[in-house]
Amino acid sequence: MIGGVVQRLRDARRAWRDYPLRIGTMAAGRYRIEAFLGMGSYGQAYRAVDTATGTRVLLKTGKPSKGPVGLELLRRESDILGRLSHPGIPAWLDYVRFGGREGLVTELKAGRNLEDQIVEGGRTFTEAEALRILRRLAEPIGHLHGRGFVHRDVRIPNVLERDGDVALIDFGLACAIGERLPASLREGLGETAGGAEPGGGKPASVPGVRLSSARVRSEGTWGAVKRRMRLPEPSSDLYGMGHLLLFLLYAGYEATDGRERSWNEELELRQETGDLIRKLLTTGTDGFAHAGELAFELDRILARMQGDPA
Repeated sequence: MIGGVVQRLRDARRAWRDYPLRIGTMAAGRYRIEAFLGMGSYGQAYRAVDTATGTRVLLKTGKPSKGPVGLELLRRESDILGRLSHPGIPAWLDYVRFGGREGLVTELKAGRNLEDQIVEGGRTFTEAEALRILRRLAEPIGHLHGRGFVHRDVRIPNVLERDGDVALIDFGLACAIGERLPASLREGLGETAGGAEPGGGKPASVPGVRLSSARVRSEGTWGAVKRRMRLPEPSSDLYGMGHLLLFLLYAGYEATDGRERSWNEELELRQETGDLIRKLLTTGTDGFAHAGELAFELDRILARMQGDPA
């Protein structure tokens, strides 16, 4: 009983420490907070106004309860974004210190993330619509890899879409290709076990993961997916794109008989789309070599779909 009380006190203390900054707060005497946008595992995001230019920006801070780990992730994200330049990636603008906190200031991208569109908005996607989103996403991911980095968190909450334009956001887990993170950071991220670091062997792909209504049925299976996505290599982002595509295709899916089956049994897809998904979820030399190869294959499939008779 005492242990439970102590845990509740700890949880309350963390919640208090992570309480969002007040609307109107000035960061570094320049950025005025307009709205709290949301909180992730390690950071908090705000819409702010750059009072020097009048433009709206995104201000991201580390969660105080995450201490040095949240701060280190924020600094790493700032460093990586400062090395990138692509219309599908938020532009780095500033890094500030204020009130005992640090903040990363970036371009505020328009659009709503795919998770909100599916879960809250009830949006569904045709096969062609899902493939077009993946095709546009291949461009910022290709740029990222070309600059020597991997995102490691390509998921529907981290992809914005509006009127066909797609942006990849939240580079908090990004790292250099092949990088071995410091031990303290690996421990803070829970990446010290289960083969989530280089040299830990080749994890098995999970081509039969079952998704329904944008949710993963098996937490154990999803844990294996996340471990594979965290490897510091470009194929991890392509693997994440495969699961992102499945989420889009499963949006609005309703099982008719209640049986648990794999995606290739449940979804009615073109053979070429099924082959593409299997290749994205495959590790090693049987997968896509790079994002450019994926983009080429997506262009081929979409062109053939466009030419199909109505």
